[in-house]
Amino acid sequence: MFKISKLRSLTCASAMFVAAVSATAAYADSIVASHYGFLLNTAPIAVAIERGEFEKRGINIDEVISSSGGGTSMRNQIASGAGYGVVGTAAALAAYAEGHDIKIVSANVMTLADLFWVSMPDSGIKSIQDLRGKKVSYTKPRSTSETVLKAAIAAAGIPEGEIELVSLGKIGAGLAALERGDVQAALILEPLYSGRLGKYQIAFDLSNLPRMTQTVGVTTAEFAKQNPDKLRAILEARRAAVDYLYEHPVEAAKLVAKAYGEKLTEEVAISAVQRMVEIDYWGRGGFDMAGMDAMLESLRAQGSWDGPIDWNDVIDDSFLPKDLQAK
Repeated sequence: MFKISKLRSLTCASAMFVAAVSATAAYADSIVASHYGFLLNTAPIAVAIERGEFEKRGINIDEVISSSGGGTSMRNQIASGAGYGVVGTAAALAAYAEGHDIKIVSANVMTLADLFWVSMPDSGIKSIQDLRGKKVSYTKPRSTSETVLKAAIAAAGIPEGEIELVSLGKIGAGLAALERGDVQAALILEPLYSGRLGKYQIAFDLSNLPRMTQTVGVTTAEFAKQNPDKLRAILEARRAAVDYLYEHPVEAAKLVAKAYGEKLTEEVAISAVQRMVEIDYWGRGGFDMAGMDAMLESLRAQGSWDGPIDWNDVIDDSFLPKDLQAK
């Protein structure tokens, strides 16, 4: 938990979020943000806090509840009134499938270009084909990393089971396993990659997959009904922070480094943020339905989703700024 500087690591972002909002109808100024303080998917939250974007809109965020991602159950009970959560799309859809009143209210990351797996430089592993008969790590079951890893293997024409997939939780745990030789490829993202340049080589990326929406913003139907103005203010603040990241990447990176603390230096933050700007990493909130469909199809192909979906039951873009809503 960042208060705003202390981290409480919890198991599953979507579970934490549902429990948090269901636990109380009162709004405590907190946000659930998967990988906050470590990865850049939640950098807009950090920038919005540091620039006072929430305060300008009457929202006082004094706590960011982080997690290591994924979404296998709804068992983590958090006594918090968090009305907004940043989670993986796969985790959000898993929560919806389990009967929770999840509403997806923003599309936050709509590319897979930041996700890639690395190997050790002397391993001879330079493609996904080189990993047949070997072990590859991902974070957690039902996480985005598991979903897209399975999709990439299938797209490469490699039969299921020919590569052993190992869930190791945090990304750092996967990299440690790679260095020990326990796995032969591990997931890495920014800013970890910029902070470890030269230590690994890229084994494979996800360029063989279609564009997908990997991270979304979620609330519950109850919270949205009771607190529509607060939800709009949160989404407006996040959008303003994304604009600032694209318009002033160096200054924004310094704010991210400040918010994340000693784990992220300014130098590494600047390099990582500039790379994210180049790949058009952060979405302002509006939905790319082709990207949502592509993620769902990956889940369906893996047997993690059965039957059709009515996106109108899951997505509500009415809390976004008008120019980001579907026409």
